[in-house]
Amino acid sequence: MTLSVNSNISALNALSTKQSITANNIANSETRDFKGSTTILAEDSNGSVSVITQPVNTPGTMIQQPDGTLEETSNIDLAREMTDMITTRHAYEANLKALNINTEMEDAVLDIIG
Repeated sequence: MTLSVNSNISALNALSTKQSITANNIANSETRDFKGSTTILAEDSNGSVSVITQPVNTPGTMIQQPDGTLEETSNIDLAREMTDMITTRHAYEANLKALNINTEMEDAVLDIIG
């Protein structure tokens, strides 16, 4: 496989992990005391894409309960999470398109060769 194909495949895997982390954050956004995670995509020395997952330790919103006690909600910002899902989806689609174009180019070369 060419270097670009390897890079695209590693990017697709990393983006899939990123999307899974975001989906987990959204699914647990109503869970009391839940602390979300964030992902950072980085380039490895060989040109592939890796993902680093880090916890987000910011406190959630404090809500006063009817009995007077304070309860911390999750620290998930749904607007940010939904925006992250959209940008991740577009990056995923771009990498798929690059793989498809690579396949089309290889097919065209094979057709020319005979």
